[in-house]
Amino acid sequence: MSKQILNLIEPTLFDQTGHGYSYVHSLLTANQTFPFAAHVWLDKRGAGLLSDSLCTTHAYFWRPLRQVQKVFLYVKLLMQANIIFVCTSDLWDLKLLAFYAQLFKSKSKIFLHFHQFKQTNKKLAALRKLAGNEYVTILAPTEKLLNVFRGAGFVNCHVVPCPTFAPPQGSAPRSHTLGVLGGDDKIKVLYAGAARSDKGFPLVVQLLQDLRRRNIDVPFEVQISTPNSQRYDHATESALQTLRAIPTHNLTLHEHTLDQSQYLNLFNNAICLLLYDQSGYNDKFSGVTLDAFYAGCPIITIQDTWMGDTAVKYDAGIALANYELATIEAAINKILNNYAHYHANAKAAAQQLRDLHDPKNTLQNIYDSI
Repeated sequence: MSKQILNLIEPTLFDQTGHGYSYVHSLLTANQTFPFAAHVWLDKRGAGLLSDSLCTTHAYFWRPLRQVQKVFLYVKLLMQANIIFVCTSDLWDLKLLAFYAQLFKSKSKIFLHFHQFKQTNKKLAALRKLAGNEYVTILAPTEKLLNVFRGAGFVNCHVVPCPTFAPPQGSAPRSHTLGVLGGDDKIKVLYAGAARSDKGFPLVVQLLQDLRRRNIDVPFEVQISTPNSQRYDHATESALQTLRAIPTHNLTLHEHTLDQSQYLNLFNNAICLLLYDQSGYNDKFSGVTLDAFYAGCPIITIQDTWMGDTAVKYDAGIALANYELATIEAAINKILNNYAHYHANAKAAAQQLRDLHDPKNTLQNIYDSI
């Protein structure tokens, strides 16, 4: 059987940071058992990123102009009657592909995986206008997010969890002494991922500063690498100044980009703080949550989010009702005093999540739709 070209579009992908790399890399690995010839369209800086994967790479996008470049790329791809899969979609992708596919009566199969959608009146009105398009299949990682599109009138849509392979099983966690903060703890408090205010980075720094002011010397490990945009937001910049003034005893900072192995090692013997903005992450999936559970790392996050719902479902962490420092500290203490319990539940959660997020499910969804 001849292989059909599968175009994977991820314009900001250029290194191993962020969820985009694990998303694309896992699809390429799983594709060995599917009849697709994978082509990856990514940032110009990522020309050699996927050299170990079976695919054709197109280092095409220049970040400042990526939305304009899509105008020309999508026309080109739609004329070739292949599969177009936008890994991290936004409304602009939907508008362009729906319009051009209708204009050309294209035979291409179009799949748009939305990880978020900001619900403004203007955007929802745009969705309703596009809902009748027969060429586009909408995918979302959660029912809550997919219901936004269903509510706008989309019928050809499916829940598809973000694909990722679980990392290889590592060594068992080191032995540790459990107790309240400030005791002889070997468990660290972790902030992992790019430093951003919507991911609670300033709040984590406030927590650390407050604990140190009260001579509570719990170990902290904090990743402070820049987001894909290569710049910090204002609140994060201010928090970084505060962080750099805190004594480094029992404080480990990671300023530079970590490779996949180094990043995953962060979660060993840790409690991961995911104090994300509740309104922004109400219907969004979190790759860091998945990475934490795969490592047996309990999380502390906020209620009424996918992260919070998952933590509660598996009793693998704590979902907070508010962001007060005392509330966060109490949650850390609770997990420290019951770490073996939460660690075991996180590992149990990983077993089920591993199957749910298997990239073969994503490729099978595409295969069944063509």
